[in-house]
Amino acid sequence: MSSKKRSNKALLKAIMDKEIPLREMHGELFPEEYDHYYDSNVEAKVRNRGENPMSVDYQREVNLRRFAMGVEPFGGSVGINSTKGLISSWQYCQNKIDQK
Repeated sequence: MSSKKRSNKALLKAIMDKEIPLREMHGELFPEEYDHYYDSNVEAKVRNRGENPMSVDYQREVNLRRFAMGVEPFGGSVGINSTKGLISSWQYCQNKIDQK
């Protein structure tokens, strides 16, 4: 293997080693951002029209939990009046990893 390929492989491994914990944490803390993977055909059509197929109660519960963490609401601002000063869910996870 050439030295360029070796250095590229090492760089890719370093990037993946950094991103894997971030992705795992994000999936655990913010599962609502992956709900669309489990949509039925009807839910997918509703989402394609720009509507959230999740119940208003679920949206409120998720957004209040996210608000308590200082994270922006997801899929609309149901239950949240102001989003000023809130960060993205990815930034939240990155901050947590950087604190370790």
